[in-house]
Amino acid sequence: MIRNIIPDDDLAIKNISYKGNSRIINTNKGKYVLKEKKNNLQEIFEYLNLKKYYNYLPITNNYTDTYEIYPYIEESPTDNASKAIDLIYNLGMLHVKTTTYEEVNLDEIKKLYEDTNARIDYLYKYYLDLQDYIESNVYMAPAEYLLIRNISMVYRLLAFSKEKLNAWYQEKEKLKKERYVLLNNNLKLAHFIESENNYFINWSKAKRGIVIYDFLNFFHNNYLDLDMKSLYDLYQSKYRYTSDEENLFLALLAIPEEINFKSTNYINTIKVKNLVVYLNKVMVFISEEDEKDKEEYE
Repeated sequence: MIRNIIPDDDLAIKNISYKGNSRIINTNKGKYVLKEKKNNLQEIFEYLNLKKYYNYLPITNNYTDTYEIYPYIEESPTDNASKAIDLIYNLGMLHVKTTTYEEVNLDEIKKLYEDTNARIDYLYKYYLDLQDYIESNVYMAPAEYLLIRNISMVYRLLAFSKEKLNAWYQEKEKLKKERYVLLNNNLKLAHFIESENNYFINWSKAKRGIVIYDFLNFFHNNYLDLDMKSLYDLYQSKYRYTSDEENLFLALLAIPEEINFKSTNYINTIKVKNLVVYLNKVMVFISEEDEKDKEEYE
């Protein structure tokens, strides 16, 4: 398969290594990345070209192939914080250049509202029942103790989520148009390369959709390692959410994951620790919203 890249009989493979789901193929003609095809890249890349967005790495083989082959790009050495800033700049540019306005689909809006509302209600009851169970035990495991110490944040976030969801739904019922963009939909630092040019290198989940889902995806994938609030503020300086978009973003962001204790004590503790980090990072957003409400009230 690698010979399809260079129509040259002198091509020789030196070695193959693995990085995630990709194969790094080292040849006498240079290095290449080979991965399984998972999306209609031709349609995506042609659309990006039409919109004059070029921060993607094109494949070197045919779009009809069942695999993707890219040139291997050596990254410039940089820290995660700096790389995240450049990623956000490029994300803002992607959204600006691919924005369109479409008719609001009230049936879709209603379904999203009802599904999200049901999820909030389920999690509220789930954590109440889990709290009752833990507190009924004579001794708490470390993970259980850590969760109980922070359970009030779970309830605060769920209440906040419902509040913002209702505000979003009330706004949406009055709107005729909404913004859509091309979502990368798989935003991780490992999927962004900095070199002479900057590239998003994974478009396997790309699709058109409401703009808030890209930063939401970025938050969920990277919250353990980055200052998400400052990156959000940077993103908003490049592409500001409308009021209804911000309400939906905050409503979805404030929904914590469902924690269970079916693993070992060590893994359970790590899971709860990560949840607590998530809760605290989202609380920064909630605190700012509380300050805004206080200023408006005064």
